[in-house]
Amino acid sequence: MTNTANALHIENVTKSYFDGTETLDILRGVHLEVKRGEMLAIIGASGSGKSTLLHIMGLLDQPTQGQVIIDGIDTVSLTESERSRLRNQKLGFVYQFHHLLPEFTALDNVAMPLIMRRESYQKARELAKEVLEKVGLKDRVLHRPGELSGGERQRVALARALVANPVVVLADEPTGNLDTETAESMFALLKEVNKTFNTAFVIVTHDPKLAALADRQLVMDKGVLREV
Repeated sequence: MTNTANALHIENVTKSYFDGTETLDILRGVHLEVKRGEMLAIIGASGSGKSTLLHIMGLLDQPTQGQVIIDGIDTVSLTESERSRLRNQKLGFVYQFHHLLPEFTALDNVAMPLIMRRESYQKARELAKEVLEKVGLKDRVLHRPGELSGGERQRVALARALVANPVVVLADEPTGNLDTETAESMFALLKEVNKTFNTAFVIVTHDPKLAALADRQLVMDKGVLREV
């Protein structure tokens, strides 16, 4: 089943760790639905469980219990290789630090997810160029990360997240390493590509200006997720 209005569905997700003497509950019965094309912001104090939830959404960690359904696919029973394949096909990631490969051009950095799914090198570069143009980097495609500004590097990272046409982009403090002016231009770009690509965005942020752009804001408090 893949034809669904929800890009992402989280049902009764808990995450607990045993530290040798007691059980630590990081997430407590989290429920979340993210529709296609929706932009959602999750705010909350450090240690509240935001990053743990993002890792579970991104199939980088498994919940202790509960369901994680991406584009209609229940992921909990998948093998690790199936999870990896689904992550590459359905999800995009943007982090506070761009994590670009310094020896590659912007074009090849963006093409990398397509090459990893065995798309032809020529086709991957064509698609990467199209997305780089859409994020305003038409004239910077052959520059390496060290030749780009901080804001340009983060735009390359955003293009890389979008190039495989994911149903959800998960963004962890995407403007946290940018100055105020650059961050504000990134805010506008996130909103623009959210609508242009009809891709759902789940953004974890401490920045109230970025959170205010979202269609919905949620607060994570001691492992419980609630509407603002």
